[in-house]
Amino acid sequence: MPDRRGPAPRGREDGQALVMFALSIVVLLAFAALAVDVARFYTERRFLQNAADAAALAAGNALVQGKSNSEAEQLARDVLAVNFQNDPNGTTPPDPSVVPLYEDGHAGEPGYLIEGILIGGGDVRVAIRNPVEFTLGRAVGLTQAQIGAHARVSWNGNLLPIAVRRYLNAPGPSAGAAYPCSANPADFVDTLSTGDTSCLGTEADASLRTEPSSGAAFDVANPNNDPGHHGPILELLGQGAQPSNGADFRGFIALDIRNFQNFTSNVFHNGIGTGTNENTLKAFEADWISAGGYPGPAFPPATTPPDPSDQVAIMSGNSAGISIDALADRFVPGDEILVAVYSGTVMSIPDFVIAPPGTVSIGTSETVATAGAFKVSRNQSFSGQVDLETLPDSGNPNDPITTSTLTSSPPITYDPSPVTPTLGSGATVTLRTVTTSGATAGIYTLWVHGEAGSPYYTDHTEPFVLNIGGVQSDFTITSDAYAQTAVNVGDTVAWTIAVSTPNKTSTYFNGNVTLSLDTPWPSGMGTPSWSSTTTGTLAKGASVNRTLTINSGTLAPGQYDLVVRATGTNGAGQPVTHLLPISLAVATAGTSDDYVDIIGFAVFRISAVDANTVWGYAISSMKADMNDPALRRGQVARLVPWS
Repeated sequence: MPDRRGPAPRGREDGQALVMFALSIVVLLAFAALAVDVARFYTERRFLQNAADAAALAAGNALVQGKSNSEAEQLARDVLAVNFQNDPNGTTPPDPSVVPLYEDGHAGEPGYLIEGILIGGGDVRVAIRNPVEFTLGRAVGLTQAQIGAHARVSWNGNLLPIAVRRYLNAPGPSAGAAYPCSANPADFVDTLSTGDTSCLGTEADASLRTEPSSGAAFDVANPNNDPGHHGPILELLGQGAQPSNGADFRGFIALDIRNFQNFTSNVFHNGIGTGTNENTLKAFEADWISAGGYPGPAFPPATTPPDPSDQVAIMSGNSAGISIDALADRFVPGDEILVAVYSGTVMSIPDFVIAPPGTVSIGTSETVATAGAFKVSRNQSFSGQVDLETLPDSGNPNDPITTSTLTSSPPITYDPSPVTPTLGSGATVTLRTVTTSGATAGIYTLWVHGEAGSPYYTDHTEPFVLNIGGVQSDFTITSDAYAQTAVNVGDTVAWTIAVSTPNKTSTYFNGNVTLSLDTPWPSGMGTPSWSSTTTGTLAKGASVNRTLTINSGTLAPGQYDLVVRATGTNGAGQPVTHLLPISLAVATAGTSDDYVDIIGFAVFRISAVDANTVWGYAISSMKADMNDPALRRGQVARLVPWS
């Protein structure tokens, strides 16, 4: 049968549509309300995150500055309080709980902190939250949302391209060394000990020495105001920062060239390569000082003995000027910096190195069974043994070997000789059976000569000081660079030679020093000239600079070894002679095979800066890991992921 039902009444359809429309409006309004509230919560979340970041960084930087954990936490709370005043939703967040709060089931686990401030374990964690009321969301029964944020700060080594000597005149001991130590340039010094104890003991025996700390606040008028806590003041960079074996290095290293295990093992970083010339490299490395620290890759913790990953290229001594300029632009006296530490000896591939003994002391007529010791070290590629002997100062007619007043035969017995060099700080050689008879009291310079026949013939000669008769009044001589390079045959080069004497009544020189360049000179070299060949009377604490200028003349390309002689008579009428090896390079090219073994890292406080030198002292002990918490004052606080 046909369907006789008529069309639905029009009014019923309209009513259903109206109900659906009304319900849709309610849903849309609910979503709109939630969207408004979600936007408010997102704004709150960003606000809380910025506040947490600022608080964590404030605490981290406070710890870098040497403040206590409680002081750092209070500073973080102060920063939060200031930020909380500007809450975008008008709801001031509560101060984070003094007792840290964690997610259920994870009490004491830092990664599950939901409210509070944690300092420890190598980081700072700040977790905050704020209950924010719903507005339009109340229409659908929502009242409040807990909005939270957290931030974590950790510390990373902010290393500068500077390597500081660990030991001076190693291995010790120094004759007559006593507490508190004086600034005697001839003494054994552990630069990572307090100034008052730095001359005591030996390289192997630190039992009498105390590790340094920050001590009293820096005093620009009296930098050496707390030697009972901070280390001895020494040259960190530039003139005076030369290594024990006289290599052409003044503390400036190339952090981007590492691994000197053999001639082809170099590892390069940050775009540096075999084709990078020296001028580009020194500007590149100095930029890390200008930037405030090296971005990495970080050094792994140092090992003993050093392995190839601890080896870093050195910059030539005359490259140190650009690093000093960069440091002077970025830092001022009183600033604290993280630096690398090396033994005090520059290495080479493949080679052995003699770190000559400190001052050898003996009476005018005396036999000394044990007169001191020194180290002979090697590169990984070196094999063989080194024969040792003592050579006289042929330029001094009053030399005790020449005058036969050093009567022992041989003049000094080296034990052992031959010696088998070792990696790291090296094998110890002891000086035995030294005898004088009727010698004239004075300070003389002799030479220790070592030679090896494997892997090929190599020899090195290093000067050392012989003090006969307990002479106290002395001076030191240093140069701004070991080697200067005449880029072309016929070019002229110059060295700045500094002669200084201690700022101490009992040991300052109080006499005139005469400077000269030992002959014979290489055939074809121009006649050396001096700005002045004398210093005038060296008063207490005086330091005098003289310029030595040499024209390379017609010298063939190559490396030429020279010796600067400094002689004088001190205020007590005693003769003093010091010798300073330097080197003239003529029209040479190629990369250097010289490097230092990094044995650790330490924080130093800059005490003074001038155009030629940066001075400073240690305020931390040496640590193998540059990220060690004990080095925090030389590190930088950075935000890191929460987990």
